[in-house]
Amino acid sequence: MSRDSSGTAELAAELSGRWHELGAVLRSRRLHGGAVSGLTPTTLRALAVLEAGGLRVGELAEHMAVEETTATRLVDRLEQAGFAVRSRAADDRRVIVVTLTREGRRLARAAEQQRRRFWEDVLATLEPGERRELVRLTAKAAEAAQAELVAR
Repeated sequence: MSRDSSGTAELAAELSGRWHELGAVLRSRRLHGGAVSGLTPTTLRALAVLEAGGLRVGELAEHMAVEETTATRLVDRLEQAGFAVRSRAADDRRVIVVTLTREGRRLARAAEQQRRRFWEDVLATLEPGERRELVRLTAKAAEAAQAELVAR
């Protein structure tokens, strides 16, 4: 895709700033009260990724877009907190898989409920057509960003 010089740079700068502001809100520990209070955004993201099922540390790193050493330290912290366990894969005993404990799954579900309530509140401020458009454009932007990340 070619880069259009007619305002694209200015729009990119504005979008970058807006996403930075949104990211700060989403990373805010104040957003995550209640059952998940005190957990870092990174921990919450790892819980969400692992909620889908057990993963190798490398797979977790890939899903979270972090280095494998970072994911290893994260899994260490999850284990120490009692949220995850490492175990050998049934089909290949050389492979270590990380899965959530009962407490980890409970926290992952609680965090997901809080995120949904937050986004319901945000979407409620928009007109119905704007809601659908925001979701559509966010999905499209996420796909483009993922493709750009993979291309690098």
